[in-house]
Amino acid sequence: MMFKVYVFLKRSWITFTTYKMQLAMRYASLFVGLTFFYFFSQLMDSAQVPQMARYGNSVARFILVGVVFQSVVSISLGSFSASIRNEQMMGTLEFLLMSNTPLLGILFMNSLWSFVRAILNTALVFLVVTYVFKIYFAISILPALLVLIFSILALSGIGLMSAGMILAFKQGDPVTWIFSMLSALLSGVLFPVEILPPFLRGIANFLPTTHALMALRKALILGAGFESIAPHLLALDLFAMVTLPLGFLVSMWGFSKALQEGSLAQY
Repeated sequence: MMFKVYVFLKRSWITFTTYKMQLAMRYASLFVGLTFFYFFSQLMDSAQVPQMARYGNSVARFILVGVVFQSVVSISLGSFSASIRNEQMMGTLEFLLMSNTPLLGILFMNSLWSFVRAILNTALVFLVVTYVFKIYFAISILPALLVLIFSILALSGIGLMSAGMILAFKQGDPVTWIFSMLSALLSGVLFPVEILPPFLRGIANFLPTTHALMALRKALILGAGFESIAPHLLALDLFAMVTLPLGFLVSMWGFSKALQEGSLAQY
């Protein structure tokens, strides 16, 4: 199994580094985006926003954590379905299944590089904003990592549901569409949840991304420890206990449906 993980990671790494122009443009765009964010944050930090008091009164740090975490959300939701679609388009999905590797194994090993790259990019972003733009964070590393791991687990269950939908219907994934919309609007990515009307705040509490962002901001901005983020970790754990089994069932259902219809390699 570990050899297969290594092979999948090696294949992803070779693909990632082969197209050097695209790689250079990707990270140049990242730096330009961070430069834009820096000047925008200078303007925003001059404004007085009462709801920011609990987040250290820093709009820049608040938004940065939200935007960076949203990229992790996108990968968690879309990497499994994207891996299925890529293998279908390259005509390799059936060959991988013939290698005595179960579908879930293919999904997780094929998506592993996306998660590794997301974590490395996150570390790079924080290094750049700290040492280039002088935006400092009081980071509690272990609590932040634990929140990130629990968040990925909870969101991966939804990503598995998405993969099942892609296998079954090829185009159109209502699971990712609905959750992405709710997450971006209600979870406090760009603005505090506290400014939402009470009804929408109630819905936000049922989204794992809301608890993940609250915990991450406490760990990254305020330097909070495990005791402070424990309620959010518990919520993420409960979400993972629900979404992962559901994701497994939906992905297996989509796989069975595609087998019965003979459409496994179609896209």
